[in-house]
Amino acid sequence: MYSAQVEKRDNRDSVPTHVQWATYSYLGAAVLLTASVLIQIYIAGMAVFVDPARWSSHVSFGNILPVVLLILFVLAFLGRLPRIHKGLPIVIFLLFFIQFATAHRFGSLVGAIHPVNGVVIFWLSTITVQRAWAEVTANRGGVL
Repeated sequence: MYSAQVEKRDNRDSVPTHVQWATYSYLGAAVLLTASVLIQIYIAGMAVFVDPARWSSHVSFGNILPVVLLILFVLAFLGRLPRIHKGLPIVIFLLFFIQFATAHRFGSLVGAIHPVNGVVIFWLSTITVQRAWAEVTANRGGVL
């Protein structure tokens, strides 16, 4: 057991600093994405239950979120992360296209997909955080 921990530490020491930085940044960006999705849902709730004028904030904030996905994708390559870390941002990005396509379909069955798709985006963003956390702790020998 002790030799396995020493070996993990030795492997971590051989990983270039920019790769370690990118891996930690990927985790940070994944957390930022998940928090942003929650904020986006809160803003939508404000528009429904408090003031319909908040829809413009919901739209504006929603247009920023794909940038975080682009950052995640780039960091996955810089951090030499496994394929799943490159694929999750792509899948979530595709789901954002569905969000944009269903955003203005109020009163239709297509429009009803919008909040369900938002829940799926949130779920996948939390999986991204979990996977990134596992990657970071594996690279640190299980110790943060």
